[in-house]
Amino acid sequence: MPAGGAAVSVAGTTIATTSASDGRFVLERVPAGNARLRVELTPHRAVERVVAVPAGDTVHVEIVLRAGAQVLAPVRTVATPSELESFAARPNVGTISMGAAAMAGVPSIGEPDVVRVVQLLPGVVARNDYNTGLNVRGGEADQNLVLLDGHPIYNPFHLGGLFSTFMDATVGGIDLVAGAFPARFGGRLSSVLDVRSADETRPGLHGSADLSALGATGRLASTLAGGDGSWSIAARRTYADAVTRNFTDNVFPYHFRDAQARATWAFPHGFQAALTAYLGRDVLDADLAELEADSAPSRASEGTWAFDWGNDVVGLALSKSVGSRSELEQRFSTSGFSTRLDVGDGAVVQRSRIRDLRAAGTLTLRGDAHDWSIGYDVATHRLRYSSGSSQTATTEFDIVQRPVSAALWLSDLWRASDRWRVEGGLRGEALNVRHWRALSPRGSVKFFVTPQLAVTAGAGRVTQFLHSLAGDGPLRYFDIWVASDSFVPVATAWHYVAGVERQGAMGKSLRIEGYVKRYTRVLEANWAEDPARRGDELQQARGLSYGVDLIARWRRGAALGGWVAYSYGVSSRETDTLRWAPGHDRRHDVDVVATWQPRKYRLGARFGYATGTPYTPIVGEIARRVYDPSGDTWGTGNPSRRLESLGGARNSARFPANHRLDLDASREFTVRGASVSPYVSVVNAYNAKNVFVYLYRYSTNQPTRRAISQFPILPSAGVRVAF
Repeated sequence: MPAGGAAVSVAGTTIATTSASDGRFVLERVPAGNARLRVELTPHRAVERVVAVPAGDTVHVEIVLRAGAQVLAPVRTVATPSELESFAARPNVGTISMGAAAMAGVPSIGEPDVVRVVQLLPGVVARNDYNTGLNVRGGEADQNLVLLDGHPIYNPFHLGGLFSTFMDATVGGIDLVAGAFPARFGGRLSSVLDVRSADETRPGLHGSADLSALGATGRLASTLAGGDGSWSIAARRTYADAVTRNFTDNVFPYHFRDAQARATWAFPHGFQAALTAYLGRDVLDADLAELEADSAPSRASEGTWAFDWGNDVVGLALSKSVGSRSELEQRFSTSGFSTRLDVGDGAVVQRSRIRDLRAAGTLTLRGDAHDWSIGYDVATHRLRYSSGSSQTATTEFDIVQRPVSAALWLSDLWRASDRWRVEGGLRGEALNVRHWRALSPRGSVKFFVTPQLAVTAGAGRVTQFLHSLAGDGPLRYFDIWVASDSFVPVATAWHYVAGVERQGAMGKSLRIEGYVKRYTRVLEANWAEDPARRGDELQQARGLSYGVDLIARWRRGAALGGWVAYSYGVSSRETDTLRWAPGHDRRHDVDVVATWQPRKYRLGARFGYATGTPYTPIVGEIARRVYDPSGDTWGTGNPSRRLESLGGARNSARFPANHRLDLDASREFTVRGASVSPYVSVVNAYNAKNVFVYLYRYSTNQPTRRAISQFPILPSAGVRVAF
C-alpha cells in the first residue's frame, strides 16, 4: 500500500522531502553521479539505496518499506523534514515558524494566547503586562500585517490589548516575518504575522471545550466524507461581567465574544478551496452614575457609556495545480473593524470604521533552478472617523476616505547551486487618492557553509498607507485607522538584515540576526491636533532602529522543548527640531521558555528579564480654574479646579528593569474515551513589583511619586475536555 509521510533525503546534502499520501515524492536538483537515497518511516525499516543520477535527466525509483523492530533507547530526534526542507529551500530571512505543539504549555494569563507567545520571540517587545500589542524590531504597533489564514485582520485584540482575538483551540501554527519581507507582502513597515488555522485530519467528529477563569471556548471539527476536506467551528465568550456580579453590586458589564469557522475541500484534478470566517466583538454598556454617591450627576460622562468594538473577516482561497510544476492561487476576502462610543445617551458619539474588499492572485512556475512567482493585490477601502452629538445635532468632525490600492509583484527563488539560495523580487504599488506610485525592491540570499550551517542576508523597501491614531501610550485599546491622502503622506522604510543559522541534531537550532531599519518617513498620532483642521491628525518624523536578535530552540522528542530568545535593540525618532526614543525602545530583552511532558503531565515555565522603556517624567503641576461664561465667574464646575501636569523632555527617563517568572502545570485524564486536562497557571510567581506607570503629586508640601505595579502574583485555573 502507498506509504505517505515518509522522510526522503539524499545523504550528505540538504535535499529532502516527504512522500505524499499516494507514496510519491520528487527530489529536485540532485547532483549528477551516485547519490545515496535514504527513506525513513516509523515503524518500518530505514532503506538506503545508491542511485545513479545522470546529468540533465530524471530517474524513477521505487522503494519498498518493510516492517521492522525499532530500537527506542536512546531516542535521537532531528528537526522534522518540513523544517529541514524550509531551511534548505529558501533564505527565510527574519522568519520564525512555530506549530501548535511548540506553543502548548507556555504559561498564560487566564488562558492560552498566541500573541503573548509571539511576544516571547526575539525582536518583539512587550510594552507591559497589560498590552498584547506587538512592537517588532523598533516598529510601532500598527506597523504589523496580521493575517488569519492569509487574510488581513485589523485589530486582533480584546480588553484594551490584554488578550488577542485568536482562540487557542483554532490555532495550528504561526509564521512571523520580522524583516526584509518577500515581495508578496506589502502595506506594513515592520512585520508580518500569519496565524494558521488548525485543520482536522482525523475521521469522525471531534471537539474540545476549554473553561478558564476568564471565559469558555468550544470547538467542533471533522473531516469530510472520503477525507477530501475538513470543517471546524469554534466560539468563545468571556464571563467577566457574570463574575463581578458575585462580588459587587456596582456591575461593570463588559464582555467579549468570538466565533470562527473554517472549511477546506480537495477536488479532483488538483483543485482545492479553503474558507475562513471570523467575528469578534467587545461590549461595554455601563451607567457610571450608579457608581456615584450623588444620584443627580452634573456631567454627561457620569451617565451611560455604550462602548463596543470588533473585527470580522471572511476569506476564500482557491488553488489549482497545473501539471507538476505550476500552481494558481486566487484569494477573495473582506475584512472590517469598527468601534462606537456613546457617552450620555447621545451627548457625545464617536465612531470609527474601516472595511475592505480584496482580491489577490498568484501564479507560481517551478523549474530546475528557478521558481518564478507573479501576483497581484487589489483592494477597495472605506474609512470613516467621526465625532459629534446626536442630542444637539452637531458634528465636531467627520472624515470619510475611500482609497483604492493596487500592487503587482514578481519574485524569483534561484537555486544557484547546492550552497546558494537567492530570492529576489520587485513590488509595484499604487494608491489612487494620493496619485502615489512606488517600486519596492526586495532581496535575500543564503549561503550554506555546511549542510547544517548557513549565512543569510536580506534587504528591502517597505511602505504603509494605513495609519493608526492610537498613539504611543502604555495601553493600546484599539486602532483608529486613517489612510494616506492629499493631507497624509505614505510612510516608507528600508530593512537591512544579516545573520547566521544552524540546524543541529536533537531538534536543536540557533539563529543570530543583526538588523537596521531606516524610516525615511514614519507617522505617529498628533495629540495636539485641532479637530476643526483636516490634515494634522498625524505628524511626520524620521526614524532609525538597529539591533541583534538571537533564538536557540530545542526539542527532545515529544517530552522536552523550548527556546531562549535574546534581543538587543536601539530605536529613535527625530524631526527637524526634536529627537527622542519611542515608548517601546528597550535595550535588552531575555525570555527563557521550557515545556516538559513526562507521561500524562505537562509542565511549563517562562522567565523574562527586560530593561526599562522610556517615559516622560512629570516635573510639576499648575492649577487651572473653570470659567463659567453664563455668570462671568471663576471656580464653578465639577471639579472647580483642575490640576494640569507639566511634562519634562519627551521620554527622557526610563522605568526600572522588570522580571517575571510564570509557571504552568496540567495533568491529562481519560474519562469515557475523552481527554480531560485540568491545569493551573501562576503569573509572576514570586510577585515581582514591576512598574507600570508613575503617579505624581505636586499639590502637597512634599511632592511625591507613586509607582503603579504591573501584574501581581496572579494564579488561575481551568480545564480542557477533548474527544
